[in-house]
Amino acid sequence: MVELTSEMIVEIHDTIIARYGGLPGALCVGTVDYLVARINEEPDTIKKAALALHLIALHPFNDGQKRTGFQVADNILRMDGLCISARKEDICDLLRKIAEYRCTIEGIELWLKKNVKVV
Repeated sequence: MVELTSEMIVEIHDTIIARYGGLPGALCVGTVDYLVARINEEPDTIKKAALALHLIALHPFNDGQKRTGFQVADNILRMDGLCISARKEDICDLLRKIAEYRCTIEGIELWLKKNVKVV
């Protein structure tokens, strides 16, 4: 498993903002560094993806954090030969629950286990 870096996450965020719009930039670069350290500590791929989605979706950037969190989680899974196979509506519902603080890391992990398949 490749370790994530703050630069990787910022690059993913910047690409998403450039492609789909929104305010660029991180609220605090130190927060992104902290998230990367926490994510890289987790050895289990599904748990790592759940942690990334949860932590990044909770506002380290000015805009686009849910999109960025989802993309980083998907990248983590793909590095291990997995991919998210949920419907767009189900993904949006999950992201909304995360943003509204109605979904824990454990809840995201369970959702991923139900919605991930081998590539």
